[in-house]
Amino acid sequence: MNRWAVYSLALLVLLADQASKAWVVGTYLRWPEDDLVLIPGFFSLSYNVNTGGAFGILPQGTLLLALAAAVAAAAIVLYTIRARMPLPRLLAVALALPLGGAVGNLLDRVHLHHVVDFLALYAGPERRWQFPIFNVADSAICVGVGLLALYYSRQPSASVKPLAVKE
Repeated sequence: MNRWAVYSLALLVLLADQASKAWVVGTYLRWPEDDLVLIPGFFSLSYNVNTGGAFGILPQGTLLLALAAAVAAAAIVLYTIRARMPLPRLLAVALALPLGGAVGNLLDRVHLHHVVDFLALYAGPERRWQFPIFNVADSAICVGVGLLALYYSRQPSASVKPLAVKE
């Protein structure tokens, strides 16, 4: 895949993230309860304002996290500019997902000074085991990093290089 395919997929992730957050913010006050339960005992929509990092890491770290997201996005763009094309499909998707997710959360931090989280996974009586509330951007970042690990785990160890630069 070429770099424009990476940027296009990242844009789709960004649009899905921003649209889902706008929908949640716009409809939250009309939900019948505090949470909108979609799968009882497992999954609901739960409006949450997060000034920290993904999954509540580093509370009150808005500026630092905005800077980290900007650096991560810039690093991915720089990689795609310098890398040999075409990129393997798995690598392209593994780069596009975190790029779109990082920019999505960055936009929230710059404009709102927080990130809107709303996806709640839990199990057990009274949510005994609850995963931290997250959003589409967080999901894209995590899946992208997982795919990146999968991509590099499939490479012969002698040829794994952090940056495949054009010669």
